[in-house]
Amino acid sequence: MPDPSLVTEDLTIRFGGHVAVNKVSCAFKPGELTVIVGPNGAGKTTYFNLISGQLPASEGRVLLGGADITRLSPSARARRGIGRAFQLTNLFPALSVLENVRLAVQARSGLGWRFVSPAAQFSALEAEARHYLEATKLAEKAGMAAAALPHGDQRKLEVALLMAMEPSVYMFDEPTAGMSLDHTPDVLDLIAKLKEDSSKTILLVEHKMSVVRALADRIIVLHNGELLADGAPEEVMKSQIVRDVYLGSAGEDAA
Repeated sequence: MPDPSLVTEDLTIRFGGHVAVNKVSCAFKPGELTVIVGPNGAGKTTYFNLISGQLPASEGRVLLGGADITRLSPSARARRGIGRAFQLTNLFPALSVLENVRLAVQARSGLGWRFVSPAAQFSALEAEARHYLEATKLAEKAGMAAAALPHGDQRKLEVALLMAMEPSVYMFDEPTAGMSLDHTPDVLDLIAKLKEDSSKTILLVEHKMSVVRALADRIIVLHNGELLADGAPEEVMKSQIVRDVYLGSAGEDAA
């Protein structure tokens, strides 16, 4: 079995007297897609924010590849390999779909967010960007302004941007939220394809149980900021305490 790529040790955050995430310890391995579920207010997105650096931990640690990244900024964590989807929405809304992805490729290559590059270098970056547009079925919309895309295609563009950064850990926070039934399968197919790469670790916050069942290798359940359950989907879904706290109280599609 591979060593964990990402570990949280007693990860905790307090807002005044409220403990939003309380001593959550989990290890996530390459080749594994973990879905994080729980009722509203369970701490799912807060836990994500602690991992990706949007919030500072009050206690505990985040380890990436064995290195302590707890005190690093979100951008530094991204450079180390933490990819947080849907944080790049409308990064450059007036620029084209292709230009958005090209700039993400450019940033990953160490060239920063400069708009001007030598011609040969620019061509190589653009060719790589088109590869990600092909993968996300956006190639025909390469010339459109990002802001002009329908909501579902904006979500796909966000995935393309994330793929262009080539993270070792992908984090998706409710990737199908607000999407039509027509567009939802496209994004789920993209995540399923990412899952085929056994070197990648994928974390997914999701409330639609149909999505959970389709994608999860493992489920962890948060409740009141604490880790309630962690295991194989069939085991977790059968747990009476999980059914009482999550399924029973919140319904089939609750979060």
